[in-house]
Amino acid sequence: MVVILNLSPETEKYLREKAAQSGQILEDYLSALLERETRTANGSTGTGTAAQVSAEEFDRLLDALSEGLPSLPTLPADWSRADLYADHD
Repeated sequence: MVVILNLSPETEKYLREKAAQSGQILEDYLSALLERETRTANGSTGTGTAAQVSAEEFDRLLDALSEGLPSLPTLPADWSRADLYADHD
């Protein structure tokens, strides 16, 4: 379905910025937004099951969840499970 929207310049700018923050183009962002709204209106809760969420949407949700948290150092490449229990005999 093709829908034509007449948005104010401020609204368009805001939506484009939100889309860019989630790594999407405006059209895809609006489509996902409307699909979520439809699911919510139909009584569905949450963002759907894992089968319903794309990898890109999952990454976007994780990024949103971690927003504002401090950065953590990455583990060394040679880290292993044994390192976790190094002080236990």
